[in-house]
Amino acid sequence: MMPGVYILLFIGLARILGNTCTMTTAVADKKMPLRVKVSTDIDGLQGIVQQYFALSPLAGKHELILEDLKEPFSEPTEILLADPGKVASLLDSLHGLKWLQSTWAGINAFSNVKRRDFTCTRLAGCMGHQMSEYVFGAIFSDDWFCLKQHQDSQQWVPAPFKKRTRLGKMTLGCLGVGDLASVIAESGRSFGMRTIGFASRQRPVPAFDEISTDLAHILSNADVIVSVLPSTPLTRGLLDGEALSACGEGKLFINVGRGDVVSEESLLVALSKGWLKRAVLDVFVPEPLPTDSKLWSHPAVQLSPHISAISYPDDIAKLFVENLALWVDGKDLRFTTNLDQGY
Repeated sequence: MMPGVYILLFIGLARILGNTCTMTTAVADKKMPLRVKVSTDIDGLQGIVQQYFALSPLAGKHELILEDLKEPFSEPTEILLADPGKVASLLDSLHGLKWLQSTWAGINAFSNVKRRDFTCTRLAGCMGHQMSEYVFGAIFSDDWFCLKQHQDSQQWVPAPFKKRTRLGKMTLGCLGVGDLASVIAESGRSFGMRTIGFASRQRPVPAFDEISTDLAHILSNADVIVSVLPSTPLTRGLLDGEALSACGEGKLFINVGRGDVVSEESLLVALSKGWLKRAVLDVFVPEPLPTDSKLWSHPAVQLSPHISAISYPDDIAKLFVENLALWVDGKDLRFTTNLDQGY
């Protein structure tokens, strides 16, 4: 065979090998798509999710495709990132749903959803500090309101404040002992408070000096009572009737959990009988609070429009991308909920 023929064969073989390498590289560089449907009123959430995804190890092998959830629901919706209030009535219409990441901490909007063939995870692990700020702001606000009154009347009145009970001599009682309550309790400990918690079962929780399943025991021994309870069949109406009589007298009640743990009527009775000296309320049934509610004008009640802890886009995005990585690896997701229990 002539030398020229060898050269031509070599060039042809090199081209074949080169094309093969190019094709292999192209296949290797192709990223697997991760399709996620989104339904939310939280501004900018999709963009922030993409930012967190781009910084995660997932971005090396996967492409994240975020799509608005729109009717008709002809395509399968395997992964859904959503506000519970926007999608609760739609879940029965979605096919192929395997995982729903809630943008809210509470999932009571799903209380009437019958299907159980998907995993639901809630927003958690990021709201405790917000709630703690709210709770201790409420505790301190009584003194500051009094000081403002003295200031407005140009009165120098130090005597009452020299006799008030120090926070370090008080007991903080939390109804609920989960991640939110634990952060609140830790904040109480930093002020020297004793921390006790009401739970459905006895178990050690590091943030609490004592855990009890006896509601009356917690109400009677706490100086400040903070409800962080979710809305479940076991918690709805828990403080109704004469339940708050166990407080004795003069307790501060703060509700940052769910409004249906106590009725308006029961709160008004507790305030009129002196079981509670003040109520700080962030949650209600219904919401918004009706304009004819007596709570608006009660002198011992402070209201806020369900803002003790809100869903920030970066908190949602961070948790969702972390859970997405676990999902891809087939591992257990963080903050999985039990729809039957309500939390």
